[in-house]
Amino acid sequence: MIELNTERLRLIPLSAENLKLLIDNPKKMELRLSLSKSDRFLSLELKQAMEIRLSKLLADEGNYIWHTNWLIVSKDKNRNVGGIMLKGLPNENGEVVIGYYTLPEYQGNGYMTETINNMKNWLLNQSDVMYVIADTAKDNIPSHRVLEKSGAEMYKETDELYFWRFVRNKFLKKNN
Repeated sequence: MIELNTERLRLIPLSAENLKLLIDNPKKMELRLSLSKSDRFLSLELKQAMEIRLSKLLADEGNYIWHTNWLIVSKDKNRNVGGIMLKGLPNENGEVVIGYYTLPEYQGNGYMTETINNMKNWLLNQSDVMYVIADTAKDNIPSHRVLEKSGAEMYKETDELYFWRFVRNKFLKKNN
């Protein structure tokens, strides 16, 4: 099983079984992964996002790392502090879309900046990936800051969202 590591964090891609447990029985998932117990449950919005990830994962289990939630685990606490989702295989333009969340009590510790830096570096080293894309609600200022600190550029917007991207080769920007 693949796992990414930073100085303070472990990024663990959840199998279908562990993703289902995160949705239905997070305590059992923590036990299975030998994590410290918490009393955290997913918000309704996150639960719905995880259910979508699970349906995509079950449709393509061989590529589960591209469809699942990667649990963000603090090494010193051995506790789930958030997650980062890959929303599918790279498309024909080499784009991979990510989504992420930090559990409220762990916000403001730099965990997400560390996670995104690690994940984008790993993704941009995959042969089919040219861009890592993230979208944020226009009023989600903490998320904007994380993406800016991680080196993303805002390249598009809609009425509700900003779209950000990391580019594998900076010279590609000139051609877009």
